[in-house]
Amino acid sequence: MTAMPDASLPIEGSMTTVDVDGTTVALARVDGSLYAFQDECTHAACSLADGEIEGKHVVCPCHMGTFDVTTGAVISGPPKQPLRTWKVTPGADGIELTS
Repeated sequence: MTAMPDASLPIEGSMTTVDVDGTTVALARVDGSLYAFQDECTHAACSLADGEIEGKHVVCPCHMGTFDVTTGAVISGPPKQPLRTWKVTPGADGIELTS
């Protein structure tokens, strides 16, 4: 579990990253909700936070692979493996991420 203050959270349609026990996790705000998923693309290890949010999808900047930020599922290749995701819940000091 990790906590992140509200002031550091992304605005609608954008992403940021946070370290969770040595793993870089991307946070995206989509339709008012926050989603947390591994920042490293499962295809070529590129940072997804450097990509684009299109609706509920994140597009990898390296090879244009697309993932669903709400589930981590692959929407279009070249990636074949889904992303790891974390549950985002409000906490006393911001949000908490749990796997």
